[in-house]
Amino acid sequence: VLCGNSGADVDWLVEKFDLDLSLLARLGGHSAPRTHRGKERFPGMTITYALIQMLEKIAERTDRARIITKARAHTLLTNGKNCIGLVYEKGGKDAKEYGPVILASGGFGADFTQNSLLAQYRPDLMHLPTTNGEH
Repeated sequence: VLCGNSGADVDWLVEKFDLDLSLLARLGGHSAPRTHRGKERFPGMTITYALIQMLEKIAERTDRARIITKARAHTLLTNGKNCIGLVYEKGGKDAKEYGPVILASGGFGADFTQNSLLAQYRPDLMHLPTTNGEH
């Protein structure tokens, strides 16, 4: 799906967020050029920054999104098999949010501990470097 939709997805990002993704580059680990990037910034930062700016606008102008920082989500609220919200801790107190939940963990490629998901599911990759941050 990722590869099959990538052309349309890049076009969407360029059109909706006015991004420069005009260059095609080969980055570490790639067998062929496949990273779309602009002339001035790192590709991930360019795309992420544009998405964050749009989300901030939506959160400021509507009630369709809320941005909660410096909090730790710890429990998904469910109704049967459906996720209907979550419980998070902020400032030592629990709070609940109801509605769609997006889990955006950033992956686990930088966790090289022996109990990590990387060690559990892909121990063959433990020796490889990563561009993922420690977050």
